[in-house]
Amino acid sequence: MRASYFLTAGGLDPVVVAAELHPIDPVWVRVTAAPRLLRWLWPKGIGAMATRRKIYLDPQLLVGDPRLLKYLMVHELVHVRQWSDYGFFGFLRRYVTEYLRGRRKGLSHNEAYRANRLEVEARDVEQRYRDLTR
Repeated sequence: MRASYFLTAGGLDPVVVAAELHPIDPVWVRVTAAPRLLRWLWPKGIGAMATRRKIYLDPQLLVGDPRLLKYLMVHELVHVRQWSDYGFFGFLRRYVTEYLRGRRKGLSHNEAYRANRLEVEARDVEQRYRDLTR
């Protein structure tokens, strides 16, 4: 499946999302079930992960109502754009550095994850779409 499928099913226009997340086009971002090994590595509570051209979802999310995943898709598409902006090593370096900085400040795993600037940006964009559709 493509990320655009979930956006459209949820009533969001993939063209509008693509314009905000340029150069990312939700039509070419694949969404697939995360393999067992990847899910085993995920911290508790994680349901999705983005890479440069793919979004991996917990398989249980894929069997549910696709309309409910529209905001998760927006969030993960922001990460796809971040991968595009920073490249493979740049994204990983920023993500891990931000997380470790939070941990060194004494933040819990969850607090460090939530304080990560890349996550903050993704949540901010996701929240804008939530606010638009109320």
